[in-house]
Amino acid sequence: MKKVAIYTLGCRANQLESSIISDKFIGLGWKIVKFSEVADIYVINTCTVTGKSDNESRYYARKARKTNPEAKIILCGCYIQVSPEEAAQLDEVDLVMGNTEKLEIAELITDGKVFEQENKIYVSDIMQQEKFRDKVVFSASGRTRANIKVQDGCNFRCSYCIVPYARGKSRSNELSNIINQVNEITKQGFQELVLSGIHLGQWGLDLTPKTQLADLIKEIEKAENLKRFRLSSIDPMEFTDELIETITNSEKFCRHLHISLQSGNNAILKAMKRRYSVEYYSELIEKLDKNIPDIAIGSDIIVGFPGETEEQFEDTCENLEKLPISYIHVFSYSKRKGTPADLMENQVPENIKKERNKRLTELAKRKNLDFRKSFLEKDLEVLVELARDKKSGLLKGMTDNFIPVLVDGSDDFKNKIVSVRIKKVEADNTFGEFF
Repeated sequence: MKKVAIYTLGCRANQLESSIISDKFIGLGWKIVKFSEVADIYVINTCTVTGKSDNESRYYARKARKTNPEAKIILCGCYIQVSPEEAAQLDEVDLVMGNTEKLEIAELITDGKVFEQENKIYVSDIMQQEKFRDKVVFSASGRTRANIKVQDGCNFRCSYCIVPYARGKSRSNELSNIINQVNEITKQGFQELVLSGIHLGQWGLDLTPKTQLADLIKEIEKAENLKRFRLSSIDPMEFTDELIETITNSEKFCRHLHISLQSGNNAILKAMKRRYSVEYYSELIEKLDKNIPDIAIGSDIIVGFPGETEEQFEDTCENLEKLPISYIHVFSYSKRKGTPADLMENQVPENIKKERNKRLTELAKRKNLDFRKSFLEKDLEVLVELARDKKSGLLKGMTDNFIPVLVDGSDDFKNKIVSVRIKKVEADNTFGEFF
């Protein structure tokens, strides 16, 4: 049996797509092995959000070649979509495929003829994609929660972001297809699903008739055997009153939202071409926190955007300090060729970016610790995962409000939603007990 290893960089959408690719290989008779093992084919599903992402893609190509010098190595995804010629010139790489083509990798490789061609580049113009084309949009192999892709692409042009050029226009999966697959997911016994997209809040706006995310949530709510669902990242401007009311009244919505801020200073937000102010964002977060008790709200922040002064960075820290945010993903600004920010003056030196990243990461850790400590001796519903924690050997699971919990118990609890009392909170772990 031929073996294939897949390594995934980047976002939840990439992780989902890699799972779909894996399922297709299995269906065609391949064996999936770890990326560190010897395989016949290595697939690296790339990210290009930062320069570091591009470097990591090249690193894993070199690593695969060292593991098996005779293997065929394929790079696919966002880095390839943006820089196909650059990637194709890498000595370690046999084939590169864009985002439109990558879900057909298993079929092309199994056929075998693709490596007989002189052409190494299979990348079409992503901007010509008008319709959501994926038929199979979920995978849950080896997991307790299923991800379902409902949207792809982005119509906005934030000045720092390369994603629209890698993913194309916003395209929505048809409601009927989503609901059919939600029903299939629940039949397979999964307790939770995650609605994923590159720009989730844009779902439905390109469909006929035009619809919106709140309508999708109302339909998903009707799935009889579905216990709970959560949403991937949503733009602050896409929280309509109807959406807030819908998730507030939902019996299955996980109390967890990821709403990117990017900067806590209005001048920087304007330079980023974000469509909201700090004041608007703050009011939204306070409203959600008030309407949905114990909700976990996460955010992304970019430090060191071109022209960001120390005072503007301090604005970000001060505004985040005041907001009821439970976790923060901190990124240092990375130049992306082809974006307006790449050509901006007053680029912030790397040492200052690093120092600001460190300071904000410390604030993020403290806020997350305070959030988790607020649930000491309280009871939360935890979905216990199939795999135990490697370090402690304890069961691990996730509360509906996004707290990873370790708990001692038998395997009988796996893939079940159970009540857990939070008993101890440490810097890196939260411990609970069944009752």
